[in-house]
Amino acid sequence: MNNPVTTPLPSALEQAAIGQRAHAALEAASAALPPDIVFRLGQSREKALALHASRRRAPIALFQLVGFPGSGQHWLRDVITPALGIVMLAVIATVAGQYSANANHSEVIEIDSALLTDDLPIDAYLDRGFTAWVAHQGGV
Repeated sequence: MNNPVTTPLPSALEQAAIGQRAHAALEAASAALPPDIVFRLGQSREKALALHASRRRAPIALFQLVGFPGSGQHWLRDVITPALGIVMLAVIATVAGQYSANANHSEVIEIDSALLTDDLPIDAYLDRGFTAWVAHQGGV
């Protein structure tokens, strides 16, 4: 069985040393480049850093838009958020009420369907003796 060789991850000090060596090598290599290439590389680096910074700020700007601290728009958090909570509670209560009403409605429909399809007259169900007879028979 061949076990793959695993190399331990470098520590923070080793990573810093590797970064410093890479930086020194890049600085030495860029010293020999023509000035116009060095200028374009500098512009590209600035664009990349600006893009990176704007992407890091985008989620923060989104949170600030909805009124979290630091945005200066606390009215959103103070007014809209509680109103949204109240609307959500009203929607949940309405859905729960409709579900309950539908459950009761389907039960009534089932009972009515059973009564209408049975050969026994409806008055027989209202007779107390019939209820006692059904209970004695074990039907109820």
